[in-house]
Amino acid sequence: MNPQEISIPVPWGHIAAKAYGDNTRPAVLCVHGIQDNCDTFVTLLPSLPDDYYYVCIDLPGHGGSDHFPAHVPLEFTNFLAAIKWVIDHFGWPELAYLGHSFGGQLGSWLAGVYPERVKCLIVLDTMGPRSVDMGDTLAAVRGRIDAAQSLHRRQCGRQPPSYSFSEAIAKMMASRPSKLTDESARILAGRALARVDGDEDKYTFASDQRLKLAFYPLMTFDQQKQILSAIACPVVFVLADENCGRYSTYLKDAYEFNSKRPNVTIRVVSGDHDVHLNYPDRVFKHVVDFLQEHYKNN
Repeated sequence: MNPQEISIPVPWGHIAAKAYGDNTRPAVLCVHGIQDNCDTFVTLLPSLPDDYYYVCIDLPGHGGSDHFPAHVPLEFTNFLAAIKWVIDHFGWPELAYLGHSFGGQLGSWLAGVYPERVKCLIVLDTMGPRSVDMGDTLAAVRGRIDAAQSLHRRQCGRQPPSYSFSEAIAKMMASRPSKLTDESARILAGRALARVDGDEDKYTFASDQRLKLAFYPLMTFDQQKQILSAIACPVVFVLADENCGRYSTYLKDAYEFNSKRPNVTIRVVSGDHDVHLNYPDRVFKHVVDFLQEHYKNN
């Protein structure tokens, strides 16, 4: 499948994407995690059935997509709304959704808020999103406003740091909690980096710096359950075994909730958070089997 670069208009600019396959076939929307981009799926896609139309987007503030308007804190629901703009642009009555990490969390909310649009949901190495305890709400709201304003003041009038390509690759690999292979880092770098004007040997990171701040929903898990309980479609979570510790800590509520849902399947594969990109052979069968069972091309 040869990709086609596409641009999707949204009220604040555009969302960049890569489309694979025949656009008359059933749609699969693929959404990446925080500070990644749509190329996180390029090693997985060749193993997936070619009788679907795959659209892999760069979320706002990532890759080639425009950032959300400046000077305001990022919010989880704004990213969800961005995905709804994409779906409406294509006019899809229904779709399958494939999301990694933050993209998977957005997919869970999409399937709960718009259950009539999501035919099946495939989530790679996440559950959630995380929640806020009732007693922490005030501090969380104040902290987000203060952190966003502090970041803006630090950046105001400053040029972003620039790197050689090899320096940028090294920084990507060193700063990431999971272990990207060199090949995977170079794949992501193609959309993560922007050349510096006037110096083609130097690069800056294209992502919105506000992505470094917290923007998960300011909700208790009981509130989130109102959304997650509305998911009607089949769901598969493909989790990396090296990353499962968080399901006994800050994502414990989400794991326990999903484990009891009759429409949920949980699979565990060997690897870390980026196993789908580093070692797609460990993941693809779960994705293929689920798609072909629950999203047939009639």
